[in-house]
Amino acid sequence: MNYFIENLYQSFLKHKTRECFQIEDKTFSYEEVLNITDQIRHQLHHVNSQNIGIYLTDDVYMYAAILAIWFEGKTYVPIHPDFPLTKNLHVIQQADIDTILSSAETGENFKTNIIDTKKTFETKPVPPKESALINNAYILFTSGSTGNPKGVPIQFSNLYYFSESFHHTFGRLTCEDNVLQMFELTFDLSVMSYLIPFLNGAKVVGLHKNETKFLQILDLLEANEISVALMVPSILNLIIPYLDPAVKNESLRLNLFCGEALLVKQIEGWKDFIPNAAVYNVYGPTENTIFCSSYKVEHPVKAKKGIISIGKSMESTHMNFSDANATEGELLLSGKFLTQAYWKNEEKTKETFIQKDGQVFYKTGDWCLKDEDGDYFYINRIDFQAKINGFRLELAEIEYFANQKLQNAISVAVIHKDKADNDHLVLFINDVNSSEESVITHLKENLPDYCIPSKIITVEKFPTNTSGKIDRNELKKLLS
Repeated sequence: MNYFIENLYQSFLKHKTRECFQIEDKTFSYEEVLNITDQIRHQLHHVNSQNIGIYLTDDVYMYAAILAIWFEGKTYVPIHPDFPLTKNLHVIQQADIDTILSSAETGENFKTNIIDTKKTFETKPVPPKESALINNAYILFTSGSTGNPKGVPIQFSNLYYFSESFHHTFGRLTCEDNVLQMFELTFDLSVMSYLIPFLNGAKVVGLHKNETKFLQILDLLEANEISVALMVPSILNLIIPYLDPAVKNESLRLNLFCGEALLVKQIEGWKDFIPNAAVYNVYGPTENTIFCSSYKVEHPVKAKKGIISIGKSMESTHMNFSDANATEGELLLSGKFLTQAYWKNEEKTKETFIQKDGQVFYKTGDWCLKDEDGDYFYINRIDFQAKINGFRLELAEIEYFANQKLQNAISVAVIHKDKADNDHLVLFINDVNSSEESVITHLKENLPDYCIPSKIITVEKFPTNTSGKIDRNELKKLLS
């Protein structure tokens, strides 16, 4: 039996009259969403292919399309309207997609069958098809170093163990919870933001494209309309300058952060606004199903170089180093959250997944430390370590000392190659009023000469990618 699908379906039956999804001023009950799901399933009955594309429309039909695909025992693959056509066509070809679900005109020639998810039919409720836990629930295509995205297939079993572990770690949500969903479906944090509420009869609160994302989140929090929120730390850089010290959020009870390093200085400016919330830093790559570790942020905060601890492994997943006795190294992941291979990419799979003691381990590319309590600390990406004139430097360390001189702002260090192919260290700061001289002086007092940036550039705000993370590649383009 597919326990995951059974649990999800039973939740929709149990909570029929409860509010399920809200976007702008529209709210849909669990029964209404299930009815839309049945309409979409009616059109999927005759589709033989396993992998089904979902054109991202950020409406109730998009979420009903996920359920329809899952209840038919199939796999969804997000197709992002803002991605270049060549990238989307590559995903469609790689995933063998011949059918895409959409509630809007795609505006592109994807050379596939497009199913209109708004169409209605005379249908009767039908239980989910029998499917296996080892079937893929979704395939997300993440950026690859070759320019071609690599596919990460996540099975229903991975989602089942993730959801069970989530409940064990953070407790079950209730029907009274309103859960923020701020992510694109191409970013796997979106899965937690709709899945966990759906499993518990809570309401998913989505964002729309008519207003800036961080302003919508601020409005919802100031209106006390959100009780649970998973966020990327970068969003705090945008929200905190707009906070009114006289206004406090009273509704938020659980606030998780993931996707980037969470800084002590970001939390210091945030916790006063959300006095009733338990705050957790969670960690995990797409390959290990959403996130796999947690650390409750309490006083005193555990941190290294200003980056808050990522804590310990959640249930059914494991973190360690290649040397079990080591306290520092590249972080390896194993357990029941882990995908076993990239989609049709044997070369990348062999490079990233290793066999050890009869188990599969994923090499994260993250350099981490472990303290005497068993708590892990993310230090930096291994590929963020760079050399200037033969000296090895860590960009995270430079950012740490620069951040000490910034008020309500942070820094991002990058290595830039000039036209002569020479490497230069450049520091970006998202505060146009900051004193470059004081930052440089502070860096010189704490770091060797080769760690001092050749240039500091101030920007009003950092560019972000579709996942909401700071986009370092876009910053580098400012140097071209």
